[in-house]
Amino acid sequence: MTKKHCILFAILSSLALLAAAAMVVMADPFFQYHEPLDGLYYLIDNKISQNPGIAAHFTYDSIITGSSMTVNFDTALFAEKLGLDTAKLSYDGAYPKDVDTVLTLAEKSPNEIHTVFFNIDIYNYKVEPGVTAYEVPAYLYNDTPLDDFPYLLNKEVILDYILRPQVEREGTPLNEAYCSWPYMYYGAEVVAETYHAPTVFSDALPADAFAENISANLETYILPHIEKMPDTRFVIFFPPYSVLYWYDRYADGSLAAELAAEQQVIETLLAYPNVEIYYFQNQFDYITDLNNYSDYTHYRHEMNDYMTACFADGTGRLTEENYLAVLEEMYTWTQNCSFTSYIP
Repeated sequence: MTKKHCILFAILSSLALLAAAAMVVMADPFFQYHEPLDGLYYLIDNKISQNPGIAAHFTYDSIITGSSMTVNFDTALFAEKLGLDTAKLSYDGAYPKDVDTVLTLAEKSPNEIHTVFFNIDIYNYKVEPGVTAYEVPAYLYNDTPLDDFPYLLNKEVILDYILRPQVEREGTPLNEAYCSWPYMYYGAEVVAETYHAPTVFSDALPADAFAENISANLETYILPHIEKMPDTRFVIFFPPYSVLYWYDRYADGSLAAELAAEQQVIETLLAYPNVEIYYFQNQFDYITDLNNYSDYTHYRHEMNDYMTACFADGTGRLTEENYLAVLEEMYTWTQNCSFTSYIP
C-alpha cells in the first residue's frame, strides 16, 4: 500500500468513525445528550447504561427506583391513579448504594421531584455498606463528554439500539420501560424448576444480627436524601415474596433476624414526616399461591398494579399506631406456617 493509499484509508476511516459517532449523538439511545427524538424508536432495556441519561434528560416529577421488584410498575397507572409523571430508574438486585446512585442522579436533574418510590429488600440492606449490584460504566455516569468514546463508537449501541429498532419499527413504550413481565413465565411448575428445598437447617441468629449493617446502610445511602429533600414524598414498600422465601429464611436461621431488621428500618424511617411506608409481605393468600410467581420472590405485574392503587388510597400503609401489630402478625404467621406443604 502506497503512502497515498494509507492517507486515503486514514481519512476514510476517520470519516466513518465520525459518521458513527454522529449517528449515536443524534439518536442517542442511552439519552446521554438529550431526551428521545420524535419519530425514532427506542429500546429501553439496559438499566445500567440508560438510567443516568433518563435521570438527566427526561422530564418527570417523580421516580421509581429499587430492585427488580419495581421493574413491572406501569408508569401510566402512576399518572392515572396518582397524577404523577414518573420515570423508572430501577436496578436489578439494587443495594442501598445503588439507590443512592439513582437518587444522586435525579437530584442533579432540573426536575422538581415530588415523589420517590422504592422498595426495601431487607436481604440487600443487611450486607456490608458499599456493595453494589453491578459495576457501572463511569463514562455514562460522569458529567463530561470527553470520555464517551466507548459509547459513541460502540457496535452494539449502533446495531442493537439504533438500527434494529428503526428497521423493526418497534420500541419500548415509556410506561413499560424495563418491564420483564412480557418475557417471564409464571406458575408453580415454573417456580419448581429453580427452587431447591432446604436440606440443612441452622440455629436461629440473634435478633440483632443485622442491626449494625442496617444502620450503616440507612445512614450512609438513604437518610441523607430524605433529609436533603424534605418537600419530597418518599414512598417506601416491602414487597410480597412467596412463602418459599420465608421457608429458606427459616431454614438458614435468619427469619427472626430479618423481621427484626425490618422493624429497625420501619422505626427509623417513620421518624421522618416526608416518608410513607407500605407493607405487602403479609398478603398471605397471595404469597402462598405459587401461581403468582416466576421464582420464589418475583411476582406477576398485576401485583405491581395493586400496589400502585394502594399508594393512591393508603391500603397497606404502616403508621406508628399499627406497624408493631403488622410485624407481630407476620412473625406469628412465619412461626406457624406449614412451609413444606407449599413446596411445589
